[in-house]
Amino acid sequence: MNAALNSAKKYRHLIIRHWQGQARLWQSYWLMGVVGGWLIWTLVLNLVEFGFLPEILGVIILAGYSVYSAVGIWRCAFNVDWHIWGYLARGIIGISAFYFIIELMQFS
Repeated sequence: MNAALNSAKKYRHLIIRHWQGQARLWQSYWLMGVVGGWLIWTLVLNLVEFGFLPEILGVIILAGYSVYSAVGIWRCAFNVDWHIWGYLARGIIGISAFYFIIELMQFS
C-alpha cells in the first residue's frame, strides 16, 4: 500500500508538487520560477498592453503567480543532493521579497 501511495505522489502534476514542496528544486526554480514566470509575465503584460485585460487584473495575476512561485521554491529548496543549493534558493527568494517591498514603498 505504501509503494502505491509513493507512486501516486510521484506522478502528480508538477504544479501541485511545486506548491506542496515535493518537486525537485531544479524543477521548481527553473521550470516554475524562471520559465513559467517569463511566460506568465509576457502573456499578461501583452494582454494589458493591447487592452484585452484591465491593468489591475494584470497586477493581481502577476502578484499571485509571483507568490505561488516563491512559496513553491521556498518549500522545495532542500529537495536536492547538495543543500547549499537550497540555501541559495531561499536567499534569492528572501532578497527578491525584500526588493519587492522596497519597490512597493517607493511606489506609494
